[in-house]
Amino acid sequence: KKIIKRESEDHKTRHIYHQKPKAMRFSLSVLSVACLPWLASAGQNHEETLPLLNRDVKTFGAEPGTYAGCLEGEDFFLGYTVRKTRGCSFGVLAEYLTAELPQDCPHDGTKELILLLGEGDEDVARAAAVAMCTNAWHAYLADNEYPWDQVSGYGPIWDKEYYDGNTHWNEEHQTELDKLIQDEPANHFRREAPHIREIFEAEAQGQAFGYPSMDNFENCQLQSIMCCWVSDRQANDNNGNCATPYDENCLDADPGDNTDLCAVDMARSTSSSAHVDGGFSWFNDNSEGPVHCHGLAWGAHELDTYNRYKANNLFFVSMYDHLYQRGYVRNVPGAPMCGCVEKMPIVSRSDCTQVDDDETWVFVWNAGTKKMLARLDYVELDFNACRGEGGNNDLNRFINRLKTEGRYSEEMYTEFRKTVRGNCNGVFQELLTEKGYTYNPQAATPGWTQVYSKGLLAPYADELLKSPSTFTKQADTNLRRLQNADSPVFYIRRYCPKCTRSHREIIYKRLTAFPEGYDFIDLFTNNWVDTNNINLLDFTLHYNMEDALADANPWSFCNYNENLIGFPRDCGPSNL
Repeated sequence: KKIIKRESEDHKTRHIYHQKPKAMRFSLSVLSVACLPWLASAGQNHEETLPLLNRDVKTFGAEPGTYAGCLEGEDFFLGYTVRKTRGCSFGVLAEYLTAELPQDCPHDGTKELILLLGEGDEDVARAAAVAMCTNAWHAYLADNEYPWDQVSGYGPIWDKEYYDGNTHWNEEHQTELDKLIQDEPANHFRREAPHIREIFEAEAQGQAFGYPSMDNFENCQLQSIMCCWVSDRQANDNNGNCATPYDENCLDADPGDNTDLCAVDMARSTSSSAHVDGGFSWFNDNSEGPVHCHGLAWGAHELDTYNRYKANNLFFVSMYDHLYQRGYVRNVPGAPMCGCVEKMPIVSRSDCTQVDDDETWVFVWNAGTKKMLARLDYVELDFNACRGEGGNNDLNRFINRLKTEGRYSEEMYTEFRKTVRGNCNGVFQELLTEKGYTYNPQAATPGWTQVYSKGLLAPYADELLKSPSTFTKQADTNLRRLQNADSPVFYIRRYCPKCTRSHREIIYKRLTAFPEGYDFIDLFTNNWVDTNNINLLDFTLHYNMEDALADANPWSFCNYNENLIGFPRDCGPSNL
């Protein structure tokens, strides 16, 4: 092991710089001059927050006065540029330090950092690195953070209204009315708010934004934000369907549809956004119309890159990419336009964006004081479709990736999936249960018991169609019968509110007994066959129960035996 003896009167100064993957912004000579006064001031201003880095010197090695750290007896500066969310950490610093150790050093950069920062204790060294990087980040924010209240230029009250889906930014659309420039429409957002692009190009890509102070984004428990838009105000941008003539095609134009809106629980939206304390709405069979949702997420640690630059990402997603570039506006009624995911509408999916960063970090080791300090010197940000586990540009897959990487908990992911679900199956029933309602399948249609359904009409008791239940067992006195308890006749009502008028309600009247074990579920839902099931022989079909009871107006046509096609296939009053 190399032993470096400390010469207290004249210890050497070592300058180290590393370029990866792009050139640093400073030269070695500038670094030497600029960092020395910073080192002194950093020690004075931030010493109280770095107890692990300001400690008494202890000896290592075989004899007093010796050091096991190959660089411990020298002052040195180390600067590196890292890309794609690597940032400042024990592991990254150790990686770059390894490349700069003397060739005869018997260990790598990890061991060197443990000796320099932790006096041989790895846990202490890693905690010291976290404290050093955290302190450097806070110092950077103190000098460079871009205040959120300067983004819109209208102030915090207006910002809150905007993110709830209000203000003229959301309520206007391109129009030929009241235009001030000939041949140019009025309310063209790109022309009326050019500062959004200026902020994107000048600030959003080069310095951290302050996080907005409003209840929409307060305490995001699921470490994620989502925006959902329902309108398009801007034409000629290849997004949405706002188009000329503006006053016809932009008045109520739609955004590009990328999700299914399942439901809105107004209790989760905060009363300041929904303006009510509770209530809910749900949407079935795409009845909501086009909706576009886009989100972002971050890891739990304060130094996680996605966490540090989440306000920049929020600006990009909500104001630059979707408002300035695409013209998407307005909120889903009963919910904010943008907010923490747990405050947003229940949807099937969402697009997402991640922040990729290039950062230059500078580290200074003072052999005399045995302290290492860090500084974030340069930031450059890119905004890209998020890279997820199993696919890109998908918020659920992106968060699943964060979970796999240990940056997002399993418990939070389970809660997240209650909002971004993958599909809308069962949402209505879950909301009813959550709000204390009890579903009664007989209440809506007196005299009938619901045995199967899907979509809005679920849930159902499919066991009632299984043989031999009280509803399929022949001669059961509880069945609705035409004649007496020994008659094979019973009825099945099929109701489809979205079907054509002639097929919204169909009564299946059974005339003959079913064979034992006959599969009702498969017959009606998957395979409508003619085995023991022939129209006008084994059953008749009617428009309503009155006709069925009177044997009036039976349907004359039915076909069968198409694999995976259930009832009623093409059956109808006639074969026309």
